[in-house]
Amino acid sequence: MNREQLQERIRRQTAAYDETLQLIRTPLTATYHTALKSSEHPEVYALLSAASYAYDLLESGEAEHIARANGILERVVPLQDRNPSSDTYGIWPYFFEEPLEQMDRPDWNMADFHGKRLILILMKHRERLRAELAEQIEAAISHACRAIIIRNVGPHYTNIAIMGAFVTLVGGELLQVDEYKEYGLARLKRFYDFTFGIGTFSEYNSPCYTPIAIRELHSIAVYSASAEAVANANELIELAWKMAGEHFHAGTGEWSGPHSRTYSTLLQPDDRKFLYEALLEESFEFGENIRCPKAYRGLFQTAQTRYVTEATLMEADTGYQVYATLFQNKRLSLGTFSKGVMWNQRRNMLAYVNVEGEPVYVQLQFLKDGGDFCSAMFAGVQARTNVLFGFNLLTDNGAWHSDLDQINGRFRSSDLRIRLKIGGVTTGLPLPEEQEGKAWQLRLGEAWLAVKLLHERSDLGELELRCERTDDAIHADYVLYSGEEREFDFHAVQESVWLFQLALNESGQLPAAQVSQVGDIVKASAEMDGETVSVALSISPGETMERYLSNKVELPNARLHSKQA
Repeated sequence: MNREQLQERIRRQTAAYDETLQLIRTPLTATYHTALKSSEHPEVYALLSAASYAYDLLESGEAEHIARANGILERVVPLQDRNPSSDTYGIWPYFFEEPLEQMDRPDWNMADFHGKRLILILMKHRERLRAELAEQIEAAISHACRAIIIRNVGPHYTNIAIMGAFVTLVGGELLQVDEYKEYGLARLKRFYDFTFGIGTFSEYNSPCYTPIAIRELHSIAVYSASAEAVANANELIELAWKMAGEHFHAGTGEWSGPHSRTYSTLLQPDDRKFLYEALLEESFEFGENIRCPKAYRGLFQTAQTRYVTEATLMEADTGYQVYATLFQNKRLSLGTFSKGVMWNQRRNMLAYVNVEGEPVYVQLQFLKDGGDFCSAMFAGVQARTNVLFGFNLLTDNGAWHSDLDQINGRFRSSDLRIRLKIGGVTTGLPLPEEQEGKAWQLRLGEAWLAVKLLHERSDLGELELRCERTDDAIHADYVLYSGEEREFDFHAVQESVWLFQLALNESGQLPAAQVSQVGDIVKASAEMDGETVSVALSISPGETMERYLSNKVELPNARLHSKQA
C-alpha cells in the first residue's frame, strides 16, 4: 500500500467516524455471536473496525490523525473484560452497543484479533501514544495472552491457532514475559507438527482463511525474535501458497473447491486484492508487503490440467480420514470432499465454468427453510469430471450451525430440499432440461452439466425435481418437503438416504452406475474414466461421528487410499 492508498482508506473510514463516541459506524453483517438484528440495528459501532482505523491513522503519522487514534484507543481498550475470574476474561465485545453479557455466546477469538492489532500498534507506534494509553495497551495485551493460554485452541483451528501463537509469542517478547513467549513458541511448533503430519491445513483450501493464515505466519516471520519460530513460519507459508496456487483456476479467476470454510462462493474483492498484490514484484510503503514465493507464482497464471487427491483431516482426534479431490483444465474446475456436513461455510462439491469469458459456479446444497442444513451428511467420490455422491441424516447436529444451533434431530420446518445452485454470471443461461428418472442437463459454455438421481429411500417421502430461475441464480432442486410448517424427528426415521451422480464434460453423458444394498448399507458404484469408484451410506439417520465412520468411499484406483476412508 502506498501513501495515496493509505489516505484513501483513511478517508473512507473517516466518513463513518462519530466524533462524539470516537468510533466508526459499520453495517451490521455479523450472524454469529451477536443477538443484535440488522432490522433494528442496520449500523453499529464495531470495536475491531475502530481499532483498525486507529492503526491506519497512526501509520499516516499526521498530527491530527495521531490525536484521533489515541482517542479511539482510549475508547476501545477499556472495553476488554479484565476480570480473571470471568468467563469472558481477556476478550472484547463485537459492538459498543452490545456489552459482552448481552451477546449470544461471546466470541473468544476477539482476544486474538484485538491482541494482534494492539501488539502492532505498540511495536510500531509507541512514541505516538500517550504514556498512560501505552501502559493500558500493555495491560490489555497481557490479559489477551492469558485468555489465549487459558482457551488453548488446538492446531486444527488453523487461523486462530496461528494468530494466538503470534499474540503470545510476539506479545511475550514485547512485554518480556517468558511464560507467554514459551507458550507461543510451543503452540506454533504444535501447529507446525500437526499440519505437516497431515500434509496440509486442517482448515483446508479456505479462500477467506488461507489469506489470514498467510498474514499471521508472515507477521511471525517479520516480528518474532525467535529464529525457530521464523523458520517454522516460513515453511508453513510455503505450504499455504502451494495450496492456494494449486486451487486457483486461471480459466475463471476463481479459487477452486472444495472449500473447508468460506463466506462466499465467488472470490471476494479483498481476497482477490490480496492475491493480486502478493503476485506483484514491487514493495509498498505501508502494509504487510506479503509476496507469493516465486516457485508458486506460475500456478496462478497457468491453465494446465490438474488432477489431485489429498488427504485432509476435517476435525481433530476423531480417527476418520477425509479426502479432497480437484480436477481442473482451462475451461472448468470441479472439487469434492469425500465426507462432510452441509454447513453454510463448507463447499463439499463445487464447480466453476468459464461461460463466454464469465465465471459460473455450481454449488451443492442441502437446505432447511432456505438455509444450509448441518444435519445433512454428504459423502462423495470424484473421478476427474464425474462424481458419485449421496446424503443421509444426523440425529445430534445443528441446523445452520453445528454448535451454535443444536437441534439434535428434532425441529420444525416448512421446506427441506437438495439443491444444485448455478450462480455467478447466469444471464442468458436456459433452465435445465429435465429428463426421465429425475435427471437433468444444462449447457454451460463448452461443457454440459448432467445430474441424475440414482436411488432414494426415505420415510419422509419421495423427492420432486423442480427447476427455476431467481434474480441471480438457477436452481435445480430435489424437494423433500414443502408445505405447512411441521415437526420432524430424525430419531423416528427408519430410512433416509439419497444417491446421485454428476458429470461436467463436453458430452453430458453419465457413466453407467449400479446400486446395491447389503444390510443397512446402500452402495452406488461406477466405472469412471477407466477407474472404479463407489460410495456407500447407512440408510438410517445416526450420530455425526457414527456416519463419518460408517459412510465409505472407494477412491479411484490410481488415487490415494486409506483404511479409514
